[in-house]
Amino acid sequence: MSDDKERILLGLKYAAVLESITDDSLSSLASALDGDLKDAFAKVTGLSAEAYATPASLGGAIRDGISRRRASHDAGIILGEPCAQHCIEKLGDASEDPSLEELHAVLPEALETFGLDAVRLMVVQYSRSLVGFRQLVATDARFASTSSSAAVTVRAVDEDAQAAKRAIRKERKERERTAKKKQSGR
Repeated sequence: MSDDKERILLGLKYAAVLESITDDSLSSLASALDGDLKDAFAKVTGLSAEAYATPASLGGAIRDGISRRRASHDAGIILGEPCAQHCIEKLGDASEDPSLEELHAVLPEALETFGLDAVRLMVVQYSRSLVGFRQLVATDARFASTSSSAAVTVRAVDEDAQAAKRAIRKERKERERTAKKKQSGR
C-alpha cells in the first residue's frame, strides 16, 4: 500500500478515536505532554500560547484545531506518544514486534498510567504495521476500529458566496486586462 493511502487510513482511524474522546480527556492528554511534544502539538493544532492556561476550553480548542487543520493523524500520534514510549521501554527487545501476549502484559500498567484514550491512540499508530497490535484490535473491543462521521464529512459550501467571489475575481481580471492594454498602447 502506498504511503499516502496508509496515511489516509491512519488519519481516518485517528479521527474516529479522537471523535470519541471527550473534551476533558483531550484537555488532560494535551496538558500531560512534556516540552517538545506540547510545543509540537500546539503547532499541529494551531493552539495559542494561552490555550493551555484555560483547561476548561482547551478540549474544544483542540477539537477545533484538529478539524480546521485536518490534523487527526499528527495530533493522534503526538497524544499517544508518551504511552507508546512507556510501552517501548517496558517491552524492551520485544518492542520491535510484540506478540499479543506481550502486549497483554504491558497494557494494564499503560491503561492505569495513561488512560484508555491514550492507549487507544497508541494502538492505532501500530495496528497497521505490527501483528500483535492487529491481533489486539481484532480481539479486544476496547481497541476495535470504529467508523467516524467526522472523518468523512464534507465541508458545506455556500454557493451564493462562491458565485459572488467568482464575479469579483472576474471583474478584477477584466480591469487588469484593460489596464495592461492601456499600458501597452493598444
